[in-house]
Amino acid sequence: MALDFVSIDFETANHQRGSVCQIGVTDVRDGRIVSTDSWFINPPTGLVFTNTHIHGISASHVQHAPTWGETLRRLTTVVQSAPIVAYSSFDKSAYNAANSLLGLRDPGFEFFDALVLAKARLQLESYKLPHVAKHLGLPSFSHHDAGADALACAQIVLHLSTHTGVSDVTSAWPESRPAKARASRSAYAHKQSVIPETNAHADPTHPLFGEVICFSGDLDSHTRGDAQKLVAEKGATVSGSVTKKTTLVVMGGYDPATLRPGAKISTKIQKAMDLAAKGQRVEIITEQVFLELVAR
Repeated sequence: MALDFVSIDFETANHQRGSVCQIGVTDVRDGRIVSTDSWFINPPTGLVFTNTHIHGISASHVQHAPTWGETLRRLTTVVQSAPIVAYSSFDKSAYNAANSLLGLRDPGFEFFDALVLAKARLQLESYKLPHVAKHLGLPSFSHHDAGADALACAQIVLHLSTHTGVSDVTSAWPESRPAKARASRSAYAHKQSVIPETNAHADPTHPLFGEVICFSGDLDSHTRGDAQKLVAEKGATVSGSVTKKTTLVVMGGYDPATLRPGAKISTKIQKAMDLAAKGQRVEIITEQVFLELVAR
């Protein structure tokens, strides 16, 4: 089987996973990059932009852009029967959320996570996309431009695949654990988690420095323990529960209906909302915002 795949990257307009506003697509056939393209998308969630500071995209860029439905049809034409590769699970969840918002059927794409591949093949302090690309000697690129990110993802996969002698995408990835083991991962990780100590020598200008952070729900990108270590290293204090000292609550498993009136939410989120209503400076953020803050 040839080394065929299509790497993709999404940028989103706001904290809603389905607010896709740009897509990058790199087509790889027989181990060679055939093309790279990107285009704006009119978000299924409307023209509410809060992530412009991350990628520079605003409502003026997308108001006449193709819809998600049009984008899905165009993507299907490019992908054909090839697997899709994205760097982290965020892109697949954004894809699923956009389909769900519009009631569109998934064409049945097979997704692979290049972040998993990088962690399996490399030993690095950071596995952020630019860091991995630099480590592999790949060209520098404009991070958070969907086209540039999709191309970098493809280059990383090609580098890690060809240097291990595999001939197709499926065999490049490490074998996944049995379903039963995956199902128990979250509960085990939470049970075994030990609150890490705050790094007193962290950069005081980092946005997480001095924050008191509590995690609620499961993250797609990290185990609870790994996420706690990340923020502690940045100078934040990790809290196992929401208290009057908590300043930031990271909410995993977010979907657009989570914070609507009458929705069932976790006790931690509810307590944070109650404290905020009483005037406490406590902010509830999604996993995407959390990842952006950590990366700064």
